[in-house]
Amino acid sequence: IMKPLGMSGNLMSLGALDFGIIVDGTVIVLDNCVRYIQDQKKKLGRKLTRAEVQKAVYDAAVEIRLAAGFGELIVVAVFLPIFGLIGIEGKTFAPMAGTFVIAIFCALILSFTTAPALASLILSGDAEEKEPKFMQWIHHWYAPILDKTIKHPKLTIAFAVASIAIGGVLFATRGAEFLPQLGEGSFAFHMIRPVNASLDQSIALQRKADDVVKSFAEVDHVFSRIGTSEVATDPMGVNVSDAYIILKDRSKWSSDHSYETLVNAMIAKLQKEVPGQNYLASQPIQMRFNELLEGTRADVTVKIFGPELETLMRLAKDSKEIIEKVPGAGDVEEDLAGTSPVLRIEPKVAAMRSFGAANSDLLDAVSIAMGGQEVGYLYENDRKYPIVVRISDDERSDLETIRELPVALGTALTTPLGTIATTSFAETYGSINREDSNRRSAVLINLRGRDTESFVEEAKAKVEAAIKLPQGYYMEWGGNFKNLQEARSRLLVLAPVALLLVLLMIYAAFKSIKQTALIFACVPLALVGGVVSLMLNGLPFSISAGVGFIALSGIAVLNGVVLVNYFNQLRAEGERGLQLIRHGTLI
Repeated sequence: IMKPLGMSGNLMSLGALDFGIIVDGTVIVLDNCVRYIQDQKKKLGRKLTRAEVQKAVYDAAVEIRLAAGFGELIVVAVFLPIFGLIGIEGKTFAPMAGTFVIAIFCALILSFTTAPALASLILSGDAEEKEPKFMQWIHHWYAPILDKTIKHPKLTIAFAVASIAIGGVLFATRGAEFLPQLGEGSFAFHMIRPVNASLDQSIALQRKADDVVKSFAEVDHVFSRIGTSEVATDPMGVNVSDAYIILKDRSKWSSDHSYETLVNAMIAKLQKEVPGQNYLASQPIQMRFNELLEGTRADVTVKIFGPELETLMRLAKDSKEIIEKVPGAGDVEEDLAGTSPVLRIEPKVAAMRSFGAANSDLLDAVSIAMGGQEVGYLYENDRKYPIVVRISDDERSDLETIRELPVALGTALTTPLGTIATTSFAETYGSINREDSNRRSAVLINLRGRDTESFVEEAKAKVEAAIKLPQGYYMEWGGNFKNLQEARSRLLVLAPVALLLVLLMIYAAFKSIKQTALIFACVPLALVGGVVSLMLNGLPFSISAGVGFIALSGIAVLNGVVLVNYFNQLRAEGERGLQLIRHGTLI
């Protein structure tokens, strides 16, 4: 089924196969078949014949079709919001939801076709329902608790309402991030040096930094990559590098460092022993993921847009000074490149007219002198070497030499470059970042020890209070925070719609408002358990946790459907009151 739909088998799609939920329908059907055969055997006082077993299996499957079949369809319905996600979150979770839905549908068909057919052939007419020791132990402890809750209904309801209220408060204080931070077992340090650093200087600093990192006993090995601006898919100047730090297995660490304290120790030692460069600490996959999301290597990016580079530089610097004081700001750096000297050559229009020179004559002379031109080849045995004419490296930074460059005017006349053009060195920006046709600067932020949402809310409030943007300038908070906001806003719309659909499906099946409300009450109570689990594990809310909550809602409704359906069966058999509730709950 996956192949015609264009779905590949990968970690996300195949990882969604929760076999517990998949076999749930079959377990419910077979459990009811065994119970039905046992009841018929008690009623007849003898072992059932094969024909009677087949009839019992048929009746049991028909009897439980509402609870098992309809319940699994509800589980499918609650997954519908995931298909409404777009962007990276849609590409991440939609295959998972698609695989899960396909598996549930196939399991539903098998549970009402293959499972009853095999049960009619395998189950004997003397079948008995035997509880495992573990279930007997649970029954032993659960029965007294159930009796107490039935004896004190108001207290039980008050406890449930209080649990929901406390769960809501705990959820509001958990914070949020786009995806949970994973311990990859390795670090990636983005090292930024002055924009006018040469390749030799960058290599020397990188070697020193690598030696400092290798001095930590937890490090297995280190390798680095110094980028070049000629690579269109990953533009980096020679002043920027990525160092990949592969750590030893945690069991081989001789210190009591955690990942966070180890990063802090490395950064502190690098800043002390290798000054002159800035560091952004991340993890290899996390860094690349951030770059795919926003084009930057940081968890959170503050982008400032406007027309003037000097103003953008000032605003980025002011924002950085404010943000780095906010708790949780691990690494805070400016993204806008600094200035470097650039040779500026401006034609003298009047002088060029008097010589009859064209702009191309001037450009050709400069191009040959500075960039070089191939004029022939040198042959040595069977090898060929190109001969390139240009001025030496030292002379290319000497203005007097540049001004004396001969500019060809026609076939037999030359004139010094200084007679038809002015030359000077000017400080300018090595690179200008643009986005949506606007110039931008940025502040890159990697968080440590704090969730994304609460950090951005605090930092944003402080920046907006301290910095008044000039007219024509605006600021955006991007990175993980932007994707979190977009994904959560869609889930806040789609999830209630899906739950409303589930509510209508339950009412259509049971035709009772009270029973529908009773089943649906399982959802908030189940979510409280999810919130407590987040709290105990020290995790904030994330989109992956939201997907888990969606699945949990479906399972909670399925359990409620099975329970209430069994209540209705017992009522049809003549049971009433507290005995019905106790019998149905303990089954």
